[in-house]
Amino acid sequence: MEPPRLLNVLVVSGVILGLLLFGYSTTQIYLQFGGTPGATEAPGPHDGVEPTHDASPGPEREGASAGDGSTGPQTQAGAEPTTVVYQVVEATSVGFTGRVTVTNTSQTTLDTWELALAFETAEVTAVHDADWEPLGDGILARASGPDGQLEPGASVSLTFDAIGASQSPVRCSLNGHVCDL
Repeated sequence: MEPPRLLNVLVVSGVILGLLLFGYSTTQIYLQFGGTPGATEAPGPHDGVEPTHDASPGPEREGASAGDGSTGPQTQAGAEPTTVVYQVVEATSVGFTGRVTVTNTSQTTLDTWELALAFETAEVTAVHDADWEPLGDGILARASGPDGQLEPGASVSLTFDAIGASQSPVRCSLNGHVCDL
């Protein structure tokens, strides 16, 4: 005697759903913890690294007033001499556009860069001028194209669109080093 068709459909559907959920959860674990061993993305100071703040207006800061919250501080990101600047470019009732600029302040070429940003409540829907993938609470962005090098003194900017209230990232890391925005 063959089991009822409804029972077969329910069992097969349950197995498929279970496999999909398992696959999704392991992908999230891989993306969240696939960084450099020992690297942390928790916000806060990095041992031996003091944030650098530059009050002089640069191209990223022009047009921003002191109290509008549109520009984050420049911060040295870990052992690699770089600065990371965050700025809200536009805000609407449903979302906002942000810009992050990474500048190589060292005397040597930065071979590649990988920037992780996390937001408390915003959901990033698009990133421009970089390759990217979504993370559980933010994004992982990389240099687009085969040449991801950043020459001494050179900068790269990426913009992104997000749904939610305008906000600064709650966590930031550049090449596995914490950057405090």
